Amino acid sequence: MTKRRRTVGVVAAAALLAPVPIGIAEAAESCDLRAVAGDPAATVAGQAGAGSVQVRCGDRWLTVRQGAAGVADQPEAGDRFGASVAVADLDRNGAPDLIVGAPGEDSGAGAVHVVFGPGNDGQPAPIVLRQGGGGIPDRSEAGDGYGSAVAAMSGTVLVGAPGEDLGDDEAKTDAGSVHVVSISGGRVGGVTELTQDRQDFDGTVEAGDRFGASLAAGSFDKPTAVIGVPGEDISTKKDAGMIHIVEDPVVAIEETAIGQDSAGVSGASEAGDRFGASVSAAWDPSLPLGVAVGAPGEDVGGAADAGMVTVLGYDGRQVTELLALHQGTAGVPGANEAGDAFGASVAAGAVRSASAPGPVLSVAIGAPGEDVDGLTDAGRVHGVQVVPDPRVDGTVGQQTDGLGGRPRAGARFGAALAFGPGASSVAVGAPGHDGKGAAHAIPWRALFGTAVVADNWFAGSDGVPAGSAFGSAVAADPAG
Repeated sequence: MTKRRRTVGVVAAAALLAPVPIGIAEAAESCDLRAVAGDPAATVAGQAGAGSVQVRCGDRWLTVRQGAAGVADQPEAGDRFGASVAVADLDRNGAPDLIVGAPGEDSGAGAVHVVFGPGNDGQPAPIVLRQGGGGIPDRSEAGDGYGSAVAAMSGTVLVGAPGEDLGDDEAKTDAGSVHVVSISGGRVGGVTELTQDRQDFDGTVEAGDRFGASLAAGSFDKPTAVIGVPGEDISTKKDAGMIHIVEDPVVAIEETAIGQDSAGVSGASEAGDRFGASVSAAWDPSLPLGVAVGAPGEDVGGAADAGMVTVLGYDGRQVTELLALHQGTAGVPGANEAGDAFGASVAAGAVRSASAPGPVLSVAIGAPGEDVDGLTDAGRVHGVQVVPDPRVDGTVGQQTDGLGGRPRAGARFGAALAFGPGASSVAVGAPGHDGKGAAHAIPWRALFGTAVVADNWFAGSDGVPAGSAFGSAVAADPAG
């Protein structure tokens, strides 16, 4: 299908305790939230795939699930609670809040749960967001996938529904939409719906776009969202993909669309690239907005789905490509191989260190399909420092010293990524590890060879809660 679109060109540039269900008497009165790991495949109350979320609260785990301590709904098979997670201080009270997507709820209609200040006393009661109720517009319909992606910033939750059908008689299946939900006083204050048919948005609503399949949110010179549309067809190139950068998404008056056919962007739009399958952004007032975009379906040198990542800078007026790389780029460890899925996950942050005069835009890149030491799909994470002379040689895997020495085939290390407090560490999910899952909190400098001690959490071991796909989604308190 030929797109009718106006895509903006870019400027070329150079000791553990047992878990406790959240909210019960034994839970901590105050929680120093360190990390969050979703397990959407977990069996809860006998319901396979109902899903749960584990919150690392100081030196213990808190289990968040449906039907416990005020969290709405009951666990049902296939809910996939924990398929997406985000952390932000929504109500500005100093306690980080937890946002959890359950895209399988009600035959895939989906729902999102907001748990205020998990592990802290005196918080508002949890709330649930679902289409058609509680101030949320539209209808809840099977397959919408509401909550497939979530992102949050102070006072605002973004929810992706990439399976939303739009158009006359909803003929444009899986076109996708995003809800921008204002939260105030523990309640929904208002909702703005974004689709590609919105006035002044580039592109048009078409079947299979999956607008909102990935999301990032934060404050630039004003509140800003990054929306991935990995199913976007560019001309006749099916699922080539694109992204939207939207300033002030509540009113969505400033929007920029970028794809691999945009002027100044490396590569070219090709069928199946899925540019925008993952997005992340570094929000630091001293730097232009840095946006990392994964295209895990990119074919490189004959290697199908080897993957590629593009790092963009945005100053509120124009977009500049800062870096584009894959495993064939000089200095990047490894080689392009079929199915590596380099860029299946990305995390961007502004890293501060004693060796640099200011924050450095840095990007962690997941390649969960990477084979390591003969272990199929063991997975690897790459680190990049985006400076005038970029450093691209960072890498780490479960076999790296300090990460527990337990690499496994099928672990898919790097399937999920998030920067931790102050971007000094990165949380990494390995949901296939031993069929149970694992998560790691790794100091950023470890990716560049510094010997460090990481936090390694293997599901069902050493006091870590049992899991089925623990680490499928990860998040951390960005403020620390």
